[in-house]
This record gives sequence, C-alpha cells and structure tokens, in this order.
Amino acid sequence: MPPGHPRILVVRRDNIGDLICTTPLLRALRQHFPQAWLAVLVSSYNQDVLAGNPDVDEIFVFPKRQQRGFLTSLWQRLGLLLTLRRRHFDDILLANGGWRYARQLGGRRMIGFRERDNGPGQQPDVVIPLPDSHLVHEVRKMEKLGLALGLPRADGPLHLLPQAEVLATLKTRLMQAGYDPARPAIGIHISSRRPVQRWPEENFAELIRRLHGAGVGQFLLYWSPGAENDPLHPGDDEKAARLQAACAGLPLIPCPTYQVKELIAAMSLAERVVCSDGGAMHVAAGLGKPILCFFGDSHIEQWRPWGVPHEVLHHDSNRVDAISVDAAIEGWQRLSATTGTAL
Repeated sequence: MPPGHPRILVVRRDNIGDLICTTPLLRALRQHFPQAWLAVLVSSYNQDVLAGNPDVDEIFVFPKRQQRGFLTSLWQRLGLLLTLRRRHFDDILLANGGWRYARQLGGRRMIGFRERDNGPGQQPDVVIPLPDSHLVHEVRKMEKLGLALGLPRADGPLHLLPQAEVLATLKTRLMQAGYDPARPAIGIHISSRRPVQRWPEENFAELIRRLHGAGVGQFLLYWSPGAENDPLHPGDDEKAARLQAACAGLPLIPCPTYQVKELIAAMSLAERVVCSDGGAMHVAAGLGKPILCFFGDSHIEQWRPWGVPHEVLHHDSNRVDAISVDAAIEGWQRLSATTGTAL
C-alpha cells in the first residue's frame, strides 16, 4: 500500500443485505479518497457481495467457528488479527458495532455508533450520534459514518456485480431447463429465513397464473435448497416442488441457488423480482431490479429497497401470509405504472 495515503478498514461482518447497503459508502470513500487503500472485513457468509467491486482494494474474511471447527477457526482468527494489525490502518469504520474486536486491530482511529451495552470507556474514538435507527434507512446510517471522514454524500445506488463465470454456467443450465434469454423473465423468490416473512406457496401459484395470463412470458423460480425439516439449514426444496406442480404447464423455470454468488447471477437475469424482505431483496436492489416486496414485522423505513422502483406490501398483522393475491396484483400494477411497462 502506498505510503502517505489513508488506509481505511470498514468492518461489516453481519448479513448480506447489510453489506449491500454499505456499498454506497464504499463508492463514496473511493471517490473522495481515490488514492486510499480501502479494505473491508466481512463474514464468510456475505463475502460474495463484494466480488469484483472496483471500490475495494482488499477483502478480509472473518471465519465462523461452525464452518471450520473450533481449533481451526481460532487459529485462522489469530492469523487474521495479526494480518490486520500489520496493515496499520488509519481509520477503522464500525458499520454495526464490534468495538471489543476492533480495539485489537491497532488502528489509529476507530469510528462508529454508540454501543449501548458498553460503558463510556468502551466506545469508538469518534462516536457518531444516531437517532432511532428504525426510522433511518441503513444506507443513510452508513452515510453518517462517511460524514466523520468529510464525505459530502454517500447515498448513491447500491453496487453489485454478478461473477461472469458463475453467470455463464447458470445461464447454460437454465436454458437446458427451458429458459429463453431473449424473453423478459420475472424472478420469483419464495424463501425467507423467518416464518413471519413467508408468503404461502398457493399465493405464489395464483400470482404466477394471473401474471402469465396478463402476458408475462416466463418466470425464474428462486429458492434456498434443502429439506424443510433440516434443523441446521432448512430449505425450500419441498415448497418449490409443490409450487412447480401447481404451475404445471406454465413457463416456470426452477433456479435453486446454493451460494450467494449464484443468487446474484440468477437475479441479474430477471427484469423484475417478487420476494419478501431479506437478503434476496437487497440483492435485487443491488442489481437495479424493480421489486414487488412483502414486509412482515421488519421496519420498512430502515430496510426498504434502496434506489430502485419498488412496491412494498404490508398487512396490519405484520404477517406476510396475510397479504392477499389481489393486493399483490394491485402492487404489481402500481409498479408497472412506475416503470412504464406492464411486462
């Protein structure tokens, strides 16, 4: 790394959507400090989000214990800690807390939000005031970190790129299953980690039938693979199979995504995306896709799609399964009016 240029580390070890919502800050940092050495500390789960990102010079991956075993993970974490200390970062930006870990990294200055569970002596060097985070979008929250470094704005669009090799392989597989790359496709994502965020499969089936009747030519069906009763990593293989059976004869192309990089590539092929709030929704937004999204009990203002046309569907019960198909069709029509195309 060139001497005399700022060395900045952004720590973002949490979920996929959180890291995607940090990409406008990374872009603003690169534009404001074009000669800086910009690194990001991520988790092994969300690292694919930054693949090919031109704003990042180096990506460090924090290993999870359950993935590699306790002793192996402990050894790797020690090695990572020593590597990060040797970088001698000027500024360490804590996107979502982590003072106890970041204090070991030896950075000149730590910037972050007040950590509620820590006392006055266990706070970042620069504490950023933040109002009720549920009333502030995550992108705006990240923008406040940039203000501490003099960035005028960091509220641009999200940045996400599919990996070329993954996209090519996936497209070949989908074409063998009936996908026509010359026709617009609607992405239908049926998985959600939390039950309150899940829309019933019979609703998806009815929506697909009605949209097809209105002229939609083909659909890409996305889901997280795995058995429904898997205690560690439950998936939606059975739900997807039942949905495909209910939509027999319709152009519904199955597209399970085993890794985040596959999800990114798969969603890049869609013209629009229908999904629940969660990581997949932010992937769609990061790819610039118009979105029809279902929200349960999560905070809409904080987590709504950023920077793309979208329609949020929410029921007073805070349960996604209470949203009707008619409400989804009405949302689709509003989205069509916004984008200027009925698809």
